[in-house]
Amino acid sequence: MKSTLSIVLKNTVLLILLTIVLIFIFTKQIGFKEINYLFGFFGILYIITSCYEAFSIAKISKTAIIIPYFTYGFLAKRFIKVIAFICCGVVLMVSSSLIQYLAYLCFLIALTEVIVIIYRYIKGLSYIAFDNNLLIVSTNKLDVMNAQSIEKIEKRHGLTYFVSKQNQSITLRTDILKDKDVFNIQLMEWVTKNNISDRIIAS
Repeated sequence: MKSTLSIVLKNTVLLILLTIVLIFIFTKQIGFKEINYLFGFFGILYIITSCYEAFSIAKISKTAIIIPYFTYGFLAKRFIKVIAFICCGVVLMVSSSLIQYLAYLCFLIALTEVIVIIYRYIKGLSYIAFDNNLLIVSTNKLDVMNAQSIEKIEKRHGLTYFVSKQNQSITLRTDILKDKDVFNIQLMEWVTKNNISDRIIAS
C-alpha cells in the first residue's frame, strides 16, 4: 500500500511540475520570479518523493536476511535514463522557442535519478533477501519468488538461477557479490528450512 502511494505521490508532483512549466510557456499567468520559486519548491519535493518511492518499494520485513546486491545492470539502466534526459534537455535548451524551459524539467529528472542511485546505495536498497519462504531481489524492480513454487535452482558460470514451476525465473549475478560465502550459507539454510534441497541441480 505504501509503495503504491509513494509512486502516485511522485508522479503527481512530476505532473504538477509539468503543468507549471506549460502554464509558464503558453500563458502569462506565471512570471519569471514565480516560476523560479515554484520550480525550486516542487523540484525539491520531486527529489524527496523519488527517494521515498525507492525506500517504500524496497522495504521488507525486519526479520529478513539481507545481502547487498548492487549490479552493473542496475547501474547501466539508470545511466542510460540519465543520459537520455540530459540529451533531451540539451536539445530543448538550444531551441529558440519558449519550449526550451522544458529542458530544466529534463535536467531535474536526470539529477533525481543520480540522487536516487546514491540514496539506494547508501541505504542498501538494492539487495537479495531471504524472508521465511520468500526469495526477494530488489534492483530496478522488486522480484519475489516463493520457495514452494521453485522447480530448480542451478549455479553456473558465476550465475545462480531460480526457475519456478510457472516458467518464471530470477537470475542472480552471484559472481559480483562481496559476500559470496554469506550468500551461499544463507541460501543453503533457506533451502533446507523450506525443504527444497532436492531442487538444487549440481553444476
